[in-house]
Amino acid sequence: MKTLLNCTTSPYDLDRFPSREALLSLLDEFGLDGIELLACDEDPNAIVPKERVIGQHMLYFPYWLDFYRGDEQALIREFGSLDVCERVYGGSTKRALVDRLREDFQKAEYYGAEYVVFHVSNARIEEAMTGKFRHSSAEVIDGTCDLLAEVLSGAQYRPLLLLENLWQPGLTFTDPAMTRRLLQGVPYENVGLMLDTGHLFHTNETIASQEEGLAYIHKMLDRHGAQAARIRGIHLNQSITGAYTKSMREHPAVLKQTYDERAWQMFEYAFAIDKHRPFTCAGVSGLIERISPDYLTFEFITDGLEQHRALLTEQKKALEQ
Repeated sequence: MKTLLNCTTSPYDLDRFPSREALLSLLDEFGLDGIELLACDEDPNAIVPKERVIGQHMLYFPYWLDFYRGDEQALIREFGSLDVCERVYGGSTKRALVDRLREDFQKAEYYGAEYVVFHVSNARIEEAMTGKFRHSSAEVIDGTCDLLAEVLSGAQYRPLLLLENLWQPGLTFTDPAMTRRLLQGVPYENVGLMLDTGHLFHTNETIASQEEGLAYIHKMLDRHGAQAARIRGIHLNQSITGAYTKSMREHPAVLKQTYDERAWQMFEYAFAIDKHRPFTCAGVSGLIERISPDYLTFEFITDGLEQHRALLTEQKKALEQ
C-alpha cells in the first residue's frame, strides 16, 4: 500500500512551500510515498516533484450532465445565459468538456501517475442546497459512462481509473446496484473505486460521531459484498456535519442574483459540509486492513503548512494505535 499526500497546483497550496525541497521534506517527514495531485494551475517554480506524483485527481464540474446532453434551457436556468455557461466549460458544446478531461489525462501521463480519480456526481447549485434533484443516480452514472467512453477513446496512456463516491446523485456507494451499473458501464479495462470516507459520512445525516461513521462504512461494505474488492484507493478523512446539512436543506439560503455569486455560495456551503478532517477513532486502522487498498491518501483541507503538518501528525498517530 502506498501512502499519499493530497496537493493541488493552486497557488493557495503551492505558495506554502518555499521550494521543491520543502515539499519533499514534508513527504519524508511523514514517511509518505508520494502525492495525489490535482493539476489546476501552472507550477512556475517547479514545486511539485514529478517523480513523486503517484495519482492525478481530475478536474471536477459539480454540474455537467445537462451541458453534455445539450439541454440549453436547463443551462440557462443554472447560469443565466449561454455566454456564462461557455465561460465555465471553456466552450459551447460537449466537446469542450471532453477536451478538458483529456487534458487531465495528458497531465497525468506527463507526471507518470499510476492512477487517475474521477468524481461521479451531478447537481445544480440549488439542488445541492435543497436536496431536490432533477436527475437520478442511474442517469448520472449512464452519462458518466458515455462521457468517459469519449474521453478514453483512442487513448494510448491507460492508467488505473478510480471512480470516487460523493453524496449527490451518481456514485454514492450506498446502492450496490448503482455501483455495479457504473463499474460494468465504463468501457475501460482498468477501473476501480476510490472510497472517500468523509463523503460516505454525508449520505447519512444521523451520524453524530466518528464511531457511528465507522460502523456505517462497514455496513456499506457489507452491503456491497464482493464489489468492495473493487476499492483500490481510500481518501481518508471525516466530517460530522449531518445536522448542519439537514438544517440547510430545511432552511436553504436565498440564492444570489448572478451565477458567480451563487457559485461562491455553493463553494462556502460545500466546504462547511465537507471539512476533510483526520479520521482518528479506534478501529480506523482495522477498516484500512479490511479494505486493503493499493493507495491511501490522507486528504485534508488546510489553511497552511503548519496546520497540514498537525493534521498529518494526528492521523498518523491514530493509525499507529
